[in-house]
Amino acid sequence: MNNTLQLTDAQRCQFDEDGFFLVEDALTPAEIEELTTVIDGMYTQAYRERNLGPHDAFQWRNVVAQHPVFLKLIDHPKMLPLVVDLIGTNIQIRTSHLDVRPPVPPEVAQKPLGARDSFFPWHSDAPNFGWPTVEGVIPYMEMKIGYYLTDLTEHNSGAIGVVRGSHKRPQRDAQGNVIVDPKDIVEVNVRPGTALVWRTALLHCVTPNLSDHARKCLYYGYHPRWIRPSDYDHQDPPIMADCNPIQRQLLGELGDGSQNYNGADPLVHPVSRYWRPQDADIPLKAWAEAQR
Repeated sequence: MNNTLQLTDAQRCQFDEDGFFLVEDALTPAEIEELTTVIDGMYTQAYRERNLGPHDAFQWRNVVAQHPVFLKLIDHPKMLPLVVDLIGTNIQIRTSHLDVRPPVPPEVAQKPLGARDSFFPWHSDAPNFGWPTVEGVIPYMEMKIGYYLTDLTEHNSGAIGVVRGSHKRPQRDAQGNVIVDPKDIVEVNVRPGTALVWRTALLHCVTPNLSDHARKCLYYGYHPRWIRPSDYDHQDPPIMADCNPIQRQLLGELGDGSQNYNGADPLVHPVSRYWRPQDADIPLKAWAEAQR
């Protein structure tokens, strides 16, 4: 019996073997326009306040706290079933970030893609000092969804590049150099509205943007709730005020809105409700069971 919500066998195979798959038309034209309008306003303000140059990249972390249009993507109805199928229900957002990369001068492309001294070297996502590894391989700790809002179909338009299958092997040699076989590099050249579903243990970098328009995208990272997030500790109360229980859970709170994170008797018998949750703490679990 297939107990998945939405994931196909082909997607599962590609996620396990290659480390990623694509979902075309994950966002509608209306959603793209709404997101882009907000992003353009943020970029215009940042351009003035941060004295950005015409080629400077703009990144904003914990973007879910900046505008409701970003918050509602954390449980997007097209993508949430895939997230649950791939990483389970006792999860939360580790990171959410916005990236705007304007066109750059042609000389930026003269260095090898992902070179250590380039503008965006090859790396896999990890905390400082790295994830624990097993024989040099990073265990499956988290996944991300990337939403691409601009046309990245042309080579060197600022698209992410990933190294297919690099999550399944050691990634550096004895001297600390990243091991990349050119035949495994995939430049994710996609249309607006496409989503990349991927393991963040994949080696990845960004191609130089030699197009005539800025590359705009959003990334949402999901991991088990017993791993702490990187963009925030707890979200501010105004952010949580209008959230539904699943959104509260995905923002790192207990599903019922309570704040007794260490259980009912934290002084004598503290028990983390992230480590030992009850069903009420995981509204996403009940949602998934109802979908099935």
